[in-house]
Amino acid sequence: MLNGRFATKINIAVRSISRQFLGMYPQALKNIELRKLFIAQLPADFSDWLDFVAIGALLAFVWDAPSFAYAALAVGLGAPYLVIGPFAGVFVDRWSIKSVLIYSNLGRAIVTGTFFFAGDWTTLIVLVTVRSSVDCFFTPAKQAAIQALTTKENRTSANGLSHGINQASKIVAPSAGGAFLIWFAPDVIFILNSIISASAAAFALRLNKIERKSFQDENSSDSVLTGVKNGMAIVRQSPVIKTALFMMAISYFAIFIYDTFIAPLTRNLNFEQQHLGYALAAVGIGGVCGSMLFSLLPNVKRPQYWVAAGATLSAIILLILGTFDSSNADMSTVLLISLFLTLGFATAMSVVPVRIVLQNTVPEERMGSVTALSEAANTTALLSAPFLGAVLVDTFSVGVPFIVGGIVIFIVAIIALRLKLD
Repeated sequence: MLNGRFATKINIAVRSISRQFLGMYPQALKNIELRKLFIAQLPADFSDWLDFVAIGALLAFVWDAPSFAYAALAVGLGAPYLVIGPFAGVFVDRWSIKSVLIYSNLGRAIVTGTFFFAGDWTTLIVLVTVRSSVDCFFTPAKQAAIQALTTKENRTSANGLSHGINQASKIVAPSAGGAFLIWFAPDVIFILNSIISASAAAFALRLNKIERKSFQDENSSDSVLTGVKNGMAIVRQSPVIKTALFMMAISYFAIFIYDTFIAPLTRNLNFEQQHLGYALAAVGIGGVCGSMLFSLLPNVKRPQYWVAAGATLSAIILLILGTFDSSNADMSTVLLISLFLTLGFATAMSVVPVRIVLQNTVPEERMGSVTALSEAANTTALLSAPFLGAVLVDTFSVGVPFIVGGIVIFIVAIIALRLKLD
């Protein structure tokens, strides 16, 4: 009898622990189709960054490319999202989401494979531009897929996981690409990356048809340009969507003001090269941790408070970093790593809720267009903000872009507090 009661208590305890464990299990992963989507996203996002170091190695060490080549590379990476992206978003809305996910990754695989045959830096940058043009289709399709496969109850978890995969790829893939250069030539890494992109297409094949509201029949005679205008109209007519895109674009603008000056900042604070690597890794790890937090949360209510909290925390950290540089104060290694770790976490707090707001607000038949417009706005920030940062550094000091970026992000926090996004 005693053994029976003891066994019963053990069974109850095990069940209680199991329920708690399952409660911590990301809700989105209970959806089979979402699991398939994230499995396809893993190699897709990984391939975005795997050959980044190899491209730089070819430009710098093999072809001894001029400084103009690096500027052209930045334009080749970013400009397609601004020029082609809005039109790609229209096609994402009109075509099968599954097909876009498959063919965008297959197209990336084919174009990346052609990098092997590039004989000079000009050809390589042209091919990079073509690959970015193909890649313009993937993110709008992925966001449309998440919207179609989720409800408000598990949308927070899904976006947290998706952002976490993206952030983890930014840490692991460049490190792996740099390590591979020890054993392989850059050309071999391009072939490997092509295979990884092809595997993403193969995983996307496993998805069932993703159902959503479609306007293909009723608007089949509309031009693509009309589709872009209709997407812009959705943004203009909805204060919530317009404000969400504005806050995201301004936040990215603030980030890109200081982002390229993290290396000289760490140098000015008397740290070594390895400390720069630690700081950059800390940002990525913080972003993954913040994303994973969202993956475990239920539906986020009052997302504006999350955005405001994340933006405020980011602003404080940036002001601290900028002030330390401007005042020539000493900073410990532990403090440096802690600040950048928290910065990555705070950025996730700001980014993930905005994506949830868009998926809760944008009509399913326009999700691709609006996502592409958001990507275009963010790319505009990427292509313009670093020049402002350079002017601030030349005029004042390396710490000033961090201070200005912090002020801009704090303004975003104030705007978010005054809004109602849910």
